[in-house]
Amino acid sequence: MGRLEIDHIIPKTAGGNDLQENLWVACRLCNGFKGIQSRATDPLTGRRVRLFNPRRQRRNRHFAWSDDAERILGRTASGRATVMALQLNNVIAVMVRRHWVAAGWHPPRRG
Repeated sequence: MGRLEIDHIIPKTAGGNDLQENLWVACRLCNGFKGIQSRATDPLTGRRVRLFNPRRQRRNRHFAWSDDAERILGRTASGRATVMALQLNNVIAVMVRRHWVAAGWHPPRRG
């Protein structure tokens, strides 16, 4: 997954700003897949929806782990669209999570 970057939740090209409320830390790969997107298509309904906003939405409401903890599952339209748009289950991410599971580091414990 590599280095982390500062992501603009709402891209500047879509009216976002550099205020703390609009910034989040993301891995370089996810941030690259997101690009300037702020909306994406929910693969279940075909509707265009806003991507998940980690500052305003609860992660556990929108996402779950697969039984083997290697894949992120979208539970809502926003979650499903975000999984697809950011390619959260790309080959590299799944491979890394598989190793994390084997090492006992994943999935994260709720605290």
